[in-house]
Amino acid sequence: MKKIAFIIRMFQQKNFHGGGEKLFYNLISRLCRDGIPVDIYCSETDIGEAGDLNKITVINEPYDHNRPETVENFYNRVKELIKGEDYDCVISENITPPVDITFLQGHSLVNRLKKVKNPLEAFFYSFRKVKKQRIKYQEKWMKQGYRKIFVVSNVLKQDIIENYGISDDKISVIYPGVDIARAHEPKKLNNVITFGLLAPGFKIKGGFVFLKALKILRKQGHDFRAKVVYPKYNKNLGVQFLVKFYNLENNVEFLPYQQDVREFYGSIDCLVVPSLEDTFNLAALEAMAQSTPCIISQNAGASEIIQDNINGFTFNVKKNGSKNLAEKMEIFIQNENFYEKMYDFSYKTAKNFNWNTTYFNFFQQISTICSFKK
Repeated sequence: MKKIAFIIRMFQQKNFHGGGEKLFYNLISRLCRDGIPVDIYCSETDIGEAGDLNKITVINEPYDHNRPETVENFYNRVKELIKGEDYDCVISENITPPVDITFLQGHSLVNRLKKVKNPLEAFFYSFRKVKKQRIKYQEKWMKQGYRKIFVVSNVLKQDIIENYGISDDKISVIYPGVDIARAHEPKKLNNVITFGLLAPGFKIKGGFVFLKALKILRKQGHDFRAKVVYPKYNKNLGVQFLVKFYNLENNVEFLPYQQDVREFYGSIDCLVVPSLEDTFNLAALEAMAQSTPCIISQNAGASEIIQDNINGFTFNVKKNGSKNLAEKMEIFIQNENFYEKMYDFSYKTAKNFNWNTTYFNFFQQISTICSFKK
């Protein structure tokens, strides 16, 4: 009988805090559905009973990524617990102490340091005690090695190859998935083209690139609206100043946290993903599942599933990012009749990247890697 263990910080079945929790929940639930015994080792969970799981073990040990020694202590506890188990494979998350296989969903800190262009900022970044410690531990864990590394995009794969010297054949890309509604209704344009942005981290998600692109469009005389989900807007005086300075008060609406983000996707004509750094960006795929096309930075892994001018747009954010983004947004504004097809192609793309496809690709890989017992 096949037997698999997962080591994850938080195992949730609802109220997900990000795409990583959704990914693990969907993989694990489908393994259980197929009758494969799955054991979970975690520090937190919202699940009271194991249910379809073989067992779930909550370890009373601090787990704080900003204090990597706590992560190492946590994993040492897990290693002790699994000594007597006979797992076909053990899958952990992100750059953590190696046990067997890992599934990476976030960039390495080394990669982030390299992307800091301002010399002064790079100096302080590299010598901040927390960052320096985390980089040190990440390099140590990567050097110790994993039997296999899964990543959510080629963007992340290149990060790992370039920064840690891992061979190409040791890393496999498995794209995340999305839930697809059974009923698919044709999408209708708003009276005024409305762009959307999800920006929990305003700078890293490209919020400043987005605002400057809106400024360019306004200067060119275009009529548009923008909805930005940014819960900290009322506390960010810098962003408030830019909105006024760019004269965008009548164009941009800032929204709080969205309990049901699907309503947000349905209210906009196009989701903009101008990320400076993003291993995938599951929001893009979720929007496409609602027939909402996207304009995506080439720094985001989700750009890899976009065919330019067919199911969305991609743009180069590295040089003249706001100008490049504004050009793509202008195409969208000026070609309304074309976008009925784009809405349809966006939905069809999302159908191809559903959670069942993600699970199939994942299972194919681990079946090959692990000597599953019958």
